[in-house]
Amino acid sequence: MSFQIRDLEAFSGVKAHTIRIWEKRYGLLQPDRTDTNIRHYGLSELRSILNVAYLNQRGYKISKIAALSVAERENLVREVAVQKGGSEEVLNMLKLAMLGFDEALFLSESAKHSAQHGFRSLVEEVYTPLLDHIGLLWQTSSICPAQEHFVSNIIRQQVIVATSALPSKAPASGPLHVLYLPENEIHELGLLYLNYILRFHHKRTVYLGQSVPSDDLRQLPALYPNEIVFVTLLTTQPPPSEIHPFLIALRQSMPEKRITFWLAGAHLLLVAPKDTPSGMRLCTSLRELISALGKD
Repeated sequence: MSFQIRDLEAFSGVKAHTIRIWEKRYGLLQPDRTDTNIRHYGLSELRSILNVAYLNQRGYKISKIAALSVAERENLVREVAVQKGGSEEVLNMLKLAMLGFDEALFLSESAKHSAQHGFRSLVEEVYTPLLDHIGLLWQTSSICPAQEHFVSNIIRQQVIVATSALPSKAPASGPLHVLYLPENEIHELGLLYLNYILRFHHKRTVYLGQSVPSDDLRQLPALYPNEIVFVTLLTTQPPPSEIHPFLIALRQSMPEKRITFWLAGAHLLLVAPKDTPSGMRLCTSLRELISALGKD
């Protein structure tokens, strides 16, 4: 597997011009070159630039970093990460695992972080920024869709396994939380994690998953006579121009006061508080919704 210098720039955040200077002045990287003198880098060079960038961004001079051996540099990254409580080392390793479709490496690094910091830290401080970065890498064609699917599916399995490991005994009272995504919405990872958070806090949940028709939702109140909280995420559906009509129609479809709705999505910023239907809690991010549900 080989990368061009623009790929190293995308992964590390270091400008290509700076990478060339570090390469020429300090010999930090040793790329192969084509007949037309175009640089090509391997996984070892990518790992090296990730570690160099991490240390440089935390105040270490490039001359000092370059004087270290590869092993010394990696040990220093671990020491700094522990001191500062950061997650950059495991993020770098997961990026490398993604590039090589190395499931064993991905799972072992995830397990180590989870054992030290907990599963919530793994998801919120490692997986979430990793997925954000993957989105940017995909947009710039630095990775292929298969690599994005590889990571997403491993994370999905991890969340499902962690949820299954929680105590199964549900509380005798309290609202029923129904988790679903609206029709044509398939981005399910955040919803799976919300289910984990609610179960972690000993809440009762029913998980319906992605692309649930409105008619299916209306069956729940008929079968369950007590308080219900519908929880959903709006990523691509509905489009921004249809957000307000969508909320009104949702509330009108189930107007009973015992039924409330908790929704999260960036497009909800477009809805003014005065235009929010009664019985709805709108959050503009998954993190905000997680916090709100944890306090509920």
